[in-house]
Amino acid sequence: MNILSMSGFIPEHICDTVRFTQYSGERNIASYCGYASDFISQVMGDKNIDGAVYPKSCDSSRIIGSYLDTCGKFLHQINVPAGTGPDAVLFFAEEIKRYQTQIEKHYHTAINNIGDRIALLNRRNRKICDLYDNLDTLDYLEYIENIHRNLKRPLCEQDMGDSLRRGHGTGKRVFVTGSFLSGIEIAGIIEDRGLKIVGDNLPESGRLCSLPETKVTGDMYCNISENIMGRRLSPTQDHFNRILEADIEEIKRKEIKGVIMVIQKYCEPYEYLYSIYKDRLETQNIPVLKISLLHSEDVQKTNLQIEAFADII
Repeated sequence: MNILSMSGFIPEHICDTVRFTQYSGERNIASYCGYASDFISQVMGDKNIDGAVYPKSCDSSRIIGSYLDTCGKFLHQINVPAGTGPDAVLFFAEEIKRYQTQIEKHYHTAINNIGDRIALLNRRNRKICDLYDNLDTLDYLEYIENIHRNLKRPLCEQDMGDSLRRGHGTGKRVFVTGSFLSGIEIAGIIEDRGLKIVGDNLPESGRLCSLPETKVTGDMYCNISENIMGRRLSPTQDHFNRILEADIEEIKRKEIKGVIMVIQKYCEPYEYLYSIYKDRLETQNIPVLKISLLHSEDVQKTNLQIEAFADII
């Protein structure tokens, strides 16, 4: 199987997927969330991809299935609860079981290695946490490239490595937040402009680091659900103030001088979150820059924005 997945809500504990990071081929949808549009385009246009799994967590992701309905590939959409309490954990555990059942039925296979995969995921996530804790000393672009490269590999082949380049230890300290950083060149542009990324709330980095270890005793589906529900919240789950409070705690602790939010255009949850960030942080004299991308590889217009932002802080 070669399933393209989108979102941290997809349980890697069940089976290997290819994590969507960026698509440079032909796009089939205009005036729509660029991230979801490029995901749809890759599923439809990449012959190496034989399936897709994606969440039902926002307006953009809810409509993905209608575009892919006739592509002839395996499709599965996971319902994501807005809440995070015990009922949400039980609901999401049932969704994970349903996902496994559909995988087994479509690919005529039995999944019986969940416990082994949990151990591998716990080990991988610990390694990412170790790297994240040392962002002060690392080249952030190489750090995020390394994560993206591994998320496309089978879990047993993922290796976060121990020899990342040492970055510049100085620079104006900034925090990056937003949706999955598909245009990772932005990280290089930020640090080339004399800024130093020392923290983030990105799905593939800071949010992944916030995952508690998945327990291997008891009901594994509830354990997986608790693991995913227990991380830093996504704006698609609402709770905007809780997201902001967690970020502000890290921003204060790391003495951040500016925040950069990188989002896809037409992404309403992040647009709303940006308005809260801007109002709250600017009262503390911490400027916020919003970079709104048209599609997953759109980085052309960011140079001047980031250069001007660097001058401001």
